[in-house]
Amino acid sequence: MAIVSFLTGETISAGDAIFVSASGLAFKAIASDSFQNASVAGIAIDGGAQGTLIRVNPDSVYDSDSTFVPGVPQYLSASVSGAYAPFEVINSGLINSSRASVYLSKIGSALTSSKIEIETTVPILLQNPTSVLLLEDNVVPLLDAILLEDGSRIDLETSL
Repeated sequence: MAIVSFLTGETISAGDAIFVSASGLAFKAIASDSFQNASVAGIAIDGGAQGTLIRVNPDSVYDSDSTFVPGVPQYLSASVSGAYAPFEVINSGLINSSRASVYLSKIGSALTSSKIEIETTVPILLQNPTSVLLLEDNVVPLLDAILLEDGSRIDLETSL
């Protein structure tokens, strides 16, 4: 098991997923901000205030205080810094949000109800398919046509 140490750029708790900034400081990872912030370097073994040295587990088994379902992969949260959850939880958070996109970043898989095998992946950008609501008094036309599922087109009226 490899253990690495980093200085913290913010307060980090044991169990938080972290990323390492370009300046070499550890921060809580989050899937909604940027590729860098979603690039998980590991899980914090120790907690620490900003500017303190913490140990991070980048690629082995992490024994957590959380409860997991064995065999279920864990992904980085897009709403809570440092948190991770099963895909269904991450996906429902995206569907119920107004975010245009998030990064899907796997942390690892639960081995037991309290242990995770850390196997981080490169973040993948996911686009959120959101609906657009057009009102009668929109001054800037956002759409000139609607494309139907069968590939046909409905041309919209213009008020010229």
